[in-house]
Amino acid sequence: MRINSLEKVSINDSDQWLLVRGKNPDAPLLIHVQAGPGLPIIPEAEAMEKLLHLENNYLVAYWDQRACGKSFTKNIDAETINFSQLTNDVISCTKYLLEKYNKDKAIVIGYSIGATLSLMAAARDSHIFECLFLVGIDIDIPTANNHAFEFLKSKLNGNKKRLKQAFDLGKKPITNRRLFQKRAKLLTDSGGIKTNSSYNQLLTATILNMLTCSAYRLVDIPKTIKGMKFCQNALLPELNTLNLFGKIKDIGVSVHFIQGKQDGIAPYQTAFQYYDFLRADKKTFTSFDHSAHMPHYEEHEKFAQLIKESTNK
Repeated sequence: MRINSLEKVSINDSDQWLLVRGKNPDAPLLIHVQAGPGLPIIPEAEAMEKLLHLENNYLVAYWDQRACGKSFTKNIDAETINFSQLTNDVISCTKYLLEKYNKDKAIVIGYSIGATLSLMAAARDSHIFECLFLVGIDIDIPTANNHAFEFLKSKLNGNKKRLKQAFDLGKKPITNRRLFQKRAKLLTDSGGIKTNSSYNQLLTATILNMLTCSAYRLVDIPKTIKGMKFCQNALLPELNTLNLFGKIKDIGVSVHFIQGKQDGIAPYQTAFQYYDFLRADKKTFTSFDHSAHMPHYEEHEKFAQLIKESTNK
């Protein structure tokens, strides 16, 4: 019996939306934890499934987190957008889905900051997770900021206008949405987010995903844009100080690092250093040579095969 369930759930006193799909209700539960800050994943469900076909083998949950996408409301308190609260949300959402679908543990795929939150959640409450896949995980943001600057310098050599923009951004902490978006545009146009895709191309794809998503209504699109702004302004000051080397050294679950070699924002070398540093029940590190920050889109066949082989499904 195929499952296709869209529902609003109260998670730690915040209404949040969940889309759960799959061909077999008895299949293992797999939860996508979105990138960000503020980027919803429910509108990506169709695009991801078209490439990865995970719903054939798993019960797949797409979750618009606190203040993101359909889950944004004007009444939400900005002070609740912090790592501790968002980590608790990952745990509570996972427990809700496990109970609803009668599962013992969940497989989690976290993307960028979603990978960071997934790791934090497993460090806090490991018994509810079977394994983690950490895609382009945010680890050491001060180092990542320097890496982004050096990446831009190498890519923009000869473009004086954009090179000056990169130098100007390199002098400032990325602690608000305006600076974050300026740098995101430079990095994307330089191939550091998704190789061979410009900022405008990714923005257009995001809007099209929302327009064609059956789970979204037109009113959800302006909500999503407001949520992005809100979450970025709320979380970026704390994010700018993040360093997992000083926070998590041991984890009681299997961890699979997935890292694009051409990533302009999450440095490959830092990811490997943290992989080497982290003690886990089991750990693997897989390089995606032709990908930047989005290997699930750029090398989707390899990505999907890795998920299936690592979970023996």
